[in-house]
Amino acid sequence: MTTLWRTVLSALQDLDAPGREETIARGAAALALKRAPVATADDVVDIGLYEFGVVIEPQTAQTALDAHRVTAPDQER
Repeated sequence: MTTLWRTVLSALQDLDAPGREETIARGAAALALKRAPVATADDVVDIGLYEFGVVIEPQTAQTALDAHRVTAPDQER
């Protein structure tokens, strides 16, 4: 399990975790881009809600998506 997913799982369990929404948004962005390379912020918001049960603000979703596109190695997408 990668560090990202450990962090996401930890944030899901701890409602008071610092940067919780951003952490979960990074996980949702990773899933969205794995499913469709042209994923949108709406896809990230949907994954956050339906897969993780967390509401992610659209701006947070877009930021996570942009960051993941830049930093993630091709094999992890």
